[in-house]
Amino acid sequence: MSDPTLLARLGAVDVPALVLYGESDRVVTPDYGRAVADAIPGARFVLIPAAGHLPHLENPDATWSSIDTFLAEI
Repeated sequence: MSDPTLLARLGAVDVPALVLYGESDRVVTPDYGRAVADAIPGARFVLIPAAGHLPHLENPDATWSSIDTFLAEI
């Protein structure tokens, strides 16, 4: 689950990116999600409340709302 070169390579992403993370993810921390978003030029980071590692299942309303908002703005 670890790729030490990932963050350095994400700077090459040149499409709109949305990074969603569950606020209580105990598998991969939200801090790592923020680092991923920070490494992608122009990416947006959204923390999904009341969700862990599977925000699309644990809080689908907030997840889809975030996706819908992102898509409407790009």
